[in-house]
This record gives sequence, structure tokens and C-alpha cells, in this order.
Amino acid sequence: MKIGFLITARMKSTRLPLKLTLKIHNREIIALMIDRLKLCSSVDEIIIATSTNSQDDVLCQIAKREHVKCFRGSEADVLERLYMAAQYYKIDYIINVTADCPLVGYDFIDDMIKEYQKTGADLIRTFDLPHGFYFYGIKVEALKKVLEIKEEKDTEIWGDYFTPERFIVIKMSTPKELIRENYRLTLDYPEDYEFFLALFEALGKDTYKKSTAEIIKFLDLHPEIVKINQHCAELFKARFSSQKKSIKLKTKSEQK
Repeated sequence: MKIGFLITARMKSTRLPLKLTLKIHNREIIALMIDRLKLCSSVDEIIIATSTNSQDDVLCQIAKREHVKCFRGSEADVLERLYMAAQYYKIDYIINVTADCPLVGYDFIDDMIKEYQKTGADLIRTFDLPHGFYFYGIKVEALKKVLEIKEEKDTEIWGDYFTPERFIVIKMSTPKELIRENYRLTLDYPEDYEFFLALFEALGKDTYKKSTAEIIKFLDLHPEIVKINQHCAELFKARFSSQKKSIKLKTKSEQK
């Protein structure tokens, strides 16, 4: 089984323009994520999955510089882009991460792979990890099935397509001592960037090497850093709710 990190990445952000190329310690946000993902030896490929839009050229340039793969596909249909990237690089199982979460919980990847090997689940979520640490495990065969039954072309928000009636969807358990609903380690707003600047300044250039538990423990001791972007959580939830659509699936007669 060939496993790949697929990083969904675009340069289109309006709330924080060019956010993926903002720098900390002279490293772009997306480069810091790649540094962190390279710490996980059980995954075979790291692939930036971006669009064919020219504004995303820089992401492929960074991929080349960092010696990882790049795939360019649909701008709006994220699910199709992920599937085509997996097909192109012959990936059987996708670990999907978003490029605006540079400190994703890489140290839980092995647990997810074991969970998949044990259950064969189509989709595995890690939502109990703090926002910015979580990621998804997707079976490529299941992703193909979603593409066959969905009607929408815009799948930026795609989780609900994996309906429990058609797919095996599970939530991976997280140690209770690591659950922090009020921590936010993702990059959407200027305050999020300020948060990461403060965190990396305090922990140093090797922040990306810190385990999930080490980062959480540090933030527990430094609530002043947590507060920098804490209010952004409500802004994010409101925007997410406004963008979320009712999914549309093809009838059986319409399916191939």
C-alpha cells in the first residue's frame, strides 16, 4: 500500500493574502508544513495538490525546491483534484492536510494508518485534536466512489459527501489530555499569523519538530499566546457555516 500526504493548497485567500508564502524564521508557512511532514517516515510521498491557476505557480516552485511532488488540477473541485493526484502518483491511501496548518499532528499519523489497517474505513477524522493539528485519512477507492455519485463541482467543503449510509466513516480517538477546544493553530486571519510568529519566536526554529503534546503543554503555560487569535475561532465558524452547502448526490440511474 502506497501512502501519500496530499496537501491541499491555493494562493487565493482574501482574508490573509498570500498566506502560504508568509515567512517565519525565513521559511514559508507551507515550507514549514513540509518540514514537519518529512518527520513522518511511514508515508511514501509528500504532494502539494494545487490548481492550474497561474497564481498557484509559486506553490509548485516551492515543491520543487523542497524536493516534494506537485500536482495541478481543478480549482474548485477539491475532491477531483485529490483523486487525480492520487492516481497520477499511484497513491492507495491519502493523508489529507491543508496547507494553512503548518503544525499538523504528524505524530498521530502512525495511529491513523494502524486504524485504517484494522478497520478498512473509507474516511478517518481526527477532529478531537485542536484545530490546526487534525487531518484526514481517505481511501482512494472510496474517493473514486464519491466522485461518481456527487453532483457539485465546488467541493472545497467536502466532508459530508462521505455519508454514513454509503461509507465507513470513523473518528479516531484522541487522548483526553490533548483535547483543547479553544486552541487555534491554523492560518486564516492576520491574528493567526501573529500567533504563529509568537509561538515560533518562543520555541525557536525547531518548533516544527515539537510533538503535538509538547506544543499543547507550552500553550497551556502561555495563555497570552493562545489569546492572540482566540477570537478568530468564532469568525471561522461563521464563515464555514455560510459556505457549507447541502450536498447533492446523483440518483442510482444517473450514476455510471
